[in-house]
Amino acid sequence: MEQKVLHQFVKRYFKANDADILIDDNKRLKVQLTEELDQQLMNRPFYWQYIKKTGGIPQPMTLTLITEGEKEKQEKAEYLHFGSPRLHQIFQSAKKQGNWTILYEEKKEGKEPTPLFPWLVVNVKISYTSYQRKDSIQSIGLQLIHGQMVENMMEHLNSKKLNNIIAAHSFPMHSLIQVNSGLQRVKRHIENRLLNEPKHWAEKAYQKMKEEINILEAYYHSSSQPQEEYVQEKNAIVERYKPRIYVDIINSGLFYLGDSSFQ
Repeated sequence: MEQKVLHQFVKRYFKANDADILIDDNKRLKVQLTEELDQQLMNRPFYWQYIKKTGGIPQPMTLTLITEGEKEKQEKAEYLHFGSPRLHQIFQSAKKQGNWTILYEEKKEGKEPTPLFPWLVVNVKISYTSYQRKDSIQSIGLQLIHGQMVENMMEHLNSKKLNNIIAAHSFPMHSLIQVNSGLQRVKRHIENRLLNEPKHWAEKAYQKMKEEINILEAYYHSSSQPQEEYVQEKNAIVERYKPRIYVDIINSGLFYLGDSSFQ
């Protein structure tokens, strides 16, 4: 499930940056990069300096990313997963471009004007850290009229054509829930879900921390080492094993969609 969400997030990132999706089979993405994306992601400043100085015709690269399955023979592709340098690079690029956007769904023109309903969409990275680390992307949508909360919102957005200008035959519905209030609702939703998740990983971390401290105490009890060293080593063990959860907003936005709700 996590790789599926990752695939959707990366696909939306490239589409939002006007890159052409050449191949998308839900396990692999082949993308024709724009000049801007090439400069941000492909680490070839010498090439772009040369093109700029000589007035040459730029040729942005293609990038193939595998989110599931095996790489084909002779295929120039990168495995994309949490912790991979490429994914970290994409996260940083998304943040650099701005944490907030407003987009409108393009709907076919009908006999009557088309209402577009306001959705607050928040993409977050949740990191579970201890002596091991696990990252997860969550995409949450909040309808700003009746308050429906939707998980995996990126799945609903990927099939839609979005624009930063509203079409002449559409009109935005007025929000009853303000954006700041909506962000607080999303925050509480994430907190409640984290509180109700299984805590096996944290319990295991505390157990390992206790075992390490017991070994440390036994060693210093039978030695003449300074107390300061014991305190420093104990603090290092606590720092390494203490379970923590970090929630980092990747980006968010106000999306006006033809759907008033989702199943």
